Parts: sequence; C-alpha cells; structure tokens
Amino acid sequence: MLVALLLASVPLVWGADTSFNAFHRIYDPNQPESPFIARGTVLIPNNGAPSFQPSASLSQDLTQFAENIQTAKDAMYQVALELEDTRPGEWDVVSAVKVCHLNQATSETIILHATHGGKPYSLDYFVAPIPHNGACPKKSKDALRSFASNIGSLNTTVEIRLPHMPPLPELRVPPPLTPEGEPVVPVPEKSFFQKYWLYGAAILMALMLSGGAEEEAPAKK
Repeated sequence: MLVALLLASVPLVWGADTSFNAFHRIYDPNQPESPFIARGTVLIPNNGAPSFQPSASLSQDLTQFAENIQTAKDAMYQVALELEDTRPGEWDVVSAVKVCHLNQATSETIILHATHGGKPYSLDYFVAPIPHNGACPKKSKDALRSFASNIGSLNTTVEIRLPHMPPLPELRVPPPLTPEGEPVVPVPEKSFFQKYWLYGAAILMALMLSGGAEEEAPAKK
C-alpha cells in the first residue's frame, strides 16, 4: 500500500510516539447493525510524519463485507477512530463514504483533526475519484470486492489538521462626532454656480464699465 504523508504547517505537540486504532464496518439501514472490526493503526511519531499501518486481514475483511452485503445502494462504509478513555466497542469519531463509491477508488484520505496538544477530536475519511454529483455509478454491484482486490495498491494519504484562528475582520473607522455625541453632518458640496458666480459677476461688471465700441464718424461728402 502506497502511503502519502502530509502534515499541517503548525508544529504538533504529541510529547511521544502516539498511535490510534482505526476500525471499519458496513452500515446498511436495511440490515441489523454490525460491529466494528480492526482496520489498522494511525501511527504518529513525536518527530516525523504520520502513517497508516493496515491490519493483516484488511483485504479478507473487505471481501467478507462484500459477501454479507445485499445491495450497495444505501450501504455506507464507515471508518472509526478509537480514542482514549472510551469503553471498548464504542467510538464517537466516525466518518463514512458510500459503498458504491468504492468501486473505482484509487486513493483514500484519512484526515485526523487534533488539538495543538495532540488530542484528536474528529475524523474525515474520503475516497477518490467519485462522481461530481455524488451519485452512485451504474456498475457498483461488486464495489466492495473491487475495493478489496485493489486495497494493496491504494494510495493512502494521512493528514493531521490543527485548529487555526480565522483572519480578524477589518474594522471601519468610526465617523467623527460632535461634542454632543452626534455624527458630524458633512457640509453639502456647492454647485458650479455657487462656486464661480463671483468670477462671472466681475467679468460682467468689467464689460459694463468698458462700454461698447465707438461709432465711426460719417464720411464727408
């Protein structure tokens, strides 16, 4: 199994090598609920990149899932993470994909959301490719068998994501206030006539004072 490793840019504080057990099952609303069984282990070294170690029986377990399932139409493939201080057989961190999307899957992504202190609190599991509209492919009857046969060559990405602060909002400068606490009303802009009437009056006055052109004297006969 090819494993691609990806870490968040923020440094992790695990304190020591850490591992978390991953489990999986098929959930079919039309059948009795089945228990989770071991899928593998998420390994997180103190200084290094995380990885996923699948269980030795992963392919056989997926094949057994395929034999027990009746239809892939409504079934979900669930992946769970066992956390500390939880009772055996109980997992609160569960992610799921449609069984029908496993038919042509060539890669899977396990995203572990954790605090800066190294405590996981959420899990995301994805497979690719899947249709853009999320609909089941027409040929998905043997999706689990196909997934089981290709699980050894599946590209697996393990990603650790840490919480981060959103960008701070840009605050607007408050408007100026009067001594009474009221917003200052801006002075309305003057019109063209209000701005330049004085110049026009001066030009008109100059023309009036200069008088008209002198009349020519009549020619003598």
